[in-house]
Amino acid sequence: MDEWHRIRQALDDPRWDFRTVEGIARDTGLDPDRIKRLLDRHRSEVRQTLFRDRKKIYTLKSRPRKLREVVADLQMFAGGMF
Repeated sequence: MDEWHRIRQALDDPRWDFRTVEGIARDTGLDPDRIKRLLDRHRSEVRQTLFRDRKKIYTLKSRPRKLREVVADLQMFAGGMF
């Protein structure tokens, strides 16, 4: 199985709405820097937002947006984080 497929599976895991790079690394065994590069390369498939501690978290664009994601994005926008 190729690296992007493994990352995509981790992002599609129904146990999680969002994933950190570290969480994806734990599940896939891939290097976090490699994961970041692949997430960047596949931006058309991935949505990112910032969590409370300003850490980037990721999900697939194909997954529906949840209310808490919209609220977090509005808070970050209002706080000048975007």
